[in-house]
Amino acid sequence: MLKWVAPLTDSAFSPMYLQADWFSTAIQGLNKPLGVSSIMRAPTASKEHNVILSVYSKTVSVKSRLGEPVMLDCGFWADPSSPLSGSGFAVEWRYQFRGDGRLVLAYDGKADRLADTQEKGATLDFEGLHEKGNASLILQEAQVRHSGTYICTVYLPYLLAQVAIELEIVEPPSLSIHPSPLPLSVPGQTLTVHCDASRFAPLSLELSWEFKDANGESRPLGSGSVTGHRQAWDGTYSQSTRLELDTSKLDLVRGGEVICVAVHPGGTRRAGVKLNVIGFSTPSIEDSMAMVGVALVLYGLIKFVSWTFTGSGSDEADKKDK
Repeated sequence: MLKWVAPLTDSAFSPMYLQADWFSTAIQGLNKPLGVSSIMRAPTASKEHNVILSVYSKTVSVKSRLGEPVMLDCGFWADPSSPLSGSGFAVEWRYQFRGDGRLVLAYDGKADRLADTQEKGATLDFEGLHEKGNASLILQEAQVRHSGTYICTVYLPYLLAQVAIELEIVEPPSLSIHPSPLPLSVPGQTLTVHCDASRFAPLSLELSWEFKDANGESRPLGSGSVTGHRQAWDGTYSQSTRLELDTSKLDLVRGGEVICVAVHPGGTRRAGVKLNVIGFSTPSIEDSMAMVGVALVLYGLIKFVSWTFTGSGSDEADKKDK
């Protein structure tokens, strides 16, 4: 028997109260917002069913970003008129994912004691647990390894009920393009552009390229050459794509923007870099200001040289007259 449940049934004899018909039910909402598991008792040869223990969750499916605190909702109610409800309770949280399972946290409510196998960063609201039956699990910092099924089990003496909550860690990718900025290209030149998508979870990701012209109109450029997934130490993934951009196939009038697009369950992300082609791209505001500055410097230099030669010529004429 589990150590945190054993104190609930320390007597060697079962109470007469157990001599009845017992039923269990499990109910789940159509859109999966709610899950309820109940244990009911009916005296022998009676049609009257009384709920003795009910465990429920208002959110049986939860999504979270990396690094955020997560609360997995679980509560329970025990019939105060039942002799079983006054003998203490225990709460257990277990994790399951693809055949792997582990104990996350176990609490003996009768002895007010946690099991030694408590997972780091997992806790309960103990005050709310005793006062309101709030058995929700709190994970202080969501990590990729937390994705999976969590089972909340509440024990009364000789009884138990449980609900399952699905947790999915969803982190959209961070995008970076290089080289950035793109080098100034000649019409017809082929450019190689790389896009790196990093620190995303889960694995599903679609990478593609777009070109947006100066009028704001976009056209697809395909997915390029996409690499395989790479997994980091924290369980997140990264992936890259390379685009061989043939500028002769683009209708470049005033330049445009090359955009990397990443479609992920956590949302769509875009990153762009400006494309300038010699003979086509209009100067930017910074370029125009620089050209004005250069023109002013040249104008001042010409005026200075002109003034210098004019002054020297006047001095020589004065000497000859003397």
